[in-house]
Amino acid sequence: MKKKIALIASFTIASFLVVGQFAFASPSDNMNSNGMMKMMEAMNSPQGQEMMRACGEFMESSENE
Repeated sequence: MKKKIALIASFTIASFLVVGQFAFASPSDNMNSNGMMKMMEAMNSPQGQEMMRACGEFMESSENE
């Protein structure tokens, strides 16, 4: 009986820890949209365009092999 209670208690505590991590770790929608806007602006910069071009060339070279 004591083993059963200890097992149930450990599962309960573990589930609270997992749910708590998801609840506190989830970013807000505003943070996601701001990060996406910054990334899009960076991709439109000359350095971002150069990176995209290099990435495209790499992808083409790996497809040809």
